[in-house]
Parts: sequence; C-alpha cells; structure tokens
Amino acid sequence: MISVGIYGDTGMVGQEIQKVLAHHDQAAVIFKQNSKRQEGTLGDCDVVFLATKDPESMQFASEALAAGCKVIDMSGAFRLPREQFEAAYGLTHMTPELLKEAVYGMPALFAKEIASARLIGNPGCYPTSVILSLRPLKGLVQGEATVVSTSGNSGARAEVEETANEVTYSFGKNHKHVPEMVIYSGHSVNFTPIVLRSVFAGINSNIRIELADSLKALAEDEAAAKLRKTIAAAYGEDDLVKVVVDSADHQWGTRDVVGTHLLLIKLGVDDGFVYINALEDNLGKGAASQAVENMNLMQGLSRLQGIDGAYKTGR
Repeated sequence: MISVGIYGDTGMVGQEIQKVLAHHDQAAVIFKQNSKRQEGTLGDCDVVFLATKDPESMQFASEALAAGCKVIDMSGAFRLPREQFEAAYGLTHMTPELLKEAVYGMPALFAKEIASARLIGNPGCYPTSVILSLRPLKGLVQGEATVVSTSGNSGARAEVEETANEVTYSFGKNHKHVPEMVIYSGHSVNFTPIVLRSVFAGINSNIRIELADSLKALAEDEAAAKLRKTIAAAYGEDDLVKVVVDSADHQWGTRDVVGTHLLLIKLGVDDGFVYINALEDNLGKGAASQAVENMNLMQGLSRLQGIDGAYKTGR
C-alpha cells in the first residue's frame, strides 16, 4: 500500500486528487495539510502531492524530500528552468538546486524519466492540450502557433456564475504557461486564454500553424490525413490521446472529455494552415488524474491504476 500525503487537500485540485485516489486499491491518504490544520505524519508518506501555489510548493517540496518522500507538484514551481520560471512567474526561485532533478510529469512523453524521479513538476492544463497536439508535428509545420483556449471556471474556483461571462486575460506571450508550451512542444507559441465563468470544466484549445512547404504541395485532405496519422502514431494505448473526426452524427466537444482521462484531437487544413482542436478535462488529464498517473509510474504500478475507476478511459 502506497502512503500518500496531500498539501492543499481542501483546494479544487487537492480534492480532485483525493477523488481519484478513492478508487485506487493500492494507495491511501495518511497525511493532509492546509492553512488551517495538519493530520498525520509527513515522514510516514511514500509520495506527497503539492496542490499548492508556487511559493508554498517551493517550501513544501524541500520539506517532503528531506523527510524521504517522493513529490508531485501541481504548481508551476518545477516545470521550467530557473531563468524561464522567474521571468514568467515574477518570483525568485527559493530552491533552484531542486530544478536540476525535477522531471516534467507528462507520462505520454517522459514515462521512463518519471519512473525514476524523486520530484515531478505536473504539467499545466492548457499546456497539456497544446504540447500533446503540437509535439509530434516537428518538420510538418513551421512558424509560430497561434493558440486560443477556453477553460471551465474550475481552473480557478469551485463556483460558476449564473450569467454567461467569458474573460480573456494574459494574452500574447504574457501568460505564465507560454514558456512551458514552447519548451515541451518544440514550437513558438502565442496564446489567448479565455475562462468561461458560467461553465465548470473542460479545456478547448484551438491551434493554428502554417504547414511545412512539403505538405503545402499536397491536396488539403491528403495533408490533413498525414497529420492525423502522425499524431495518432506518436502515442500508445495508455497515453489516451485519440484523433477523432467530426461526422454528420457527432461533433466532438468538451462534453466528450469532461469526466474522462482522454485528450481528443481533431484537425483540418485550409489555405496552407492546419487548424487543430484539442479537448480535455482541466481537472483530470490537465491536473489530478495526470498527477496520479505520475505517482503510479514512480511506484512501479500500472499507469492507469485507480484512474480508470474515477475517470472514463475508453479502454
């Protein structure tokens, strides 16, 4: 049995991690800490999740590692090299020595490295959708990717607003997730995030990027087919990244991913550009279920252990 600790257990992500672990027959939460109370003993934990903000995560990561625990951090504190982190987040990194060993926790790309890591920087929800869509397309596209993404309000708070309210913020290259997207996708990115205050969950990322000259020479449907095949071939069964195509009977949207551990990708080609639509659950694959997947890899378990009880996986 894996003994688990959670810092920030009463927050949105902390609660979602507990929801997934409730379906895990080989893990039990024995330590919880938030701003008001502490339960259990840190030193008894095998793995600790930090569902905390960046400054707290830098502090708690050191504490947990010193106590002999493996750490999965949900903030941005351990996703980037020091220079990029400090520029994007406007913070001085308190534990730069730990950045040298931190592993980016995206199992679809770095499963081997995650398995042997002590410290994981769990990916952001927006970057998960963008990175997994763009990374396989190196050499098939060129130039800067323009990304416009919507997110449900659960990325920030538990409540939704009764009146429709769409809020755009930190657009261009100002959003702290842009360096993460660039480093791990391998493409330059500009980004417009839009929070849907009256919607609870779901990421809908829309990416436009120019085709490489070799694909421009093809018919548009042929180029699109090649891109779909390339993305599909880049991922294995446990990655749960699926390429889909709209039909007269079904148009794929966030209703198909909320409550699942899937990333769905559909695309089309028009006038020398590919238009990619990536869909995921921001609390699940964009946060908590991906974090539990990292824990499973670190502990030598099946990647989807427990996740397939809490989220639909399509297996």
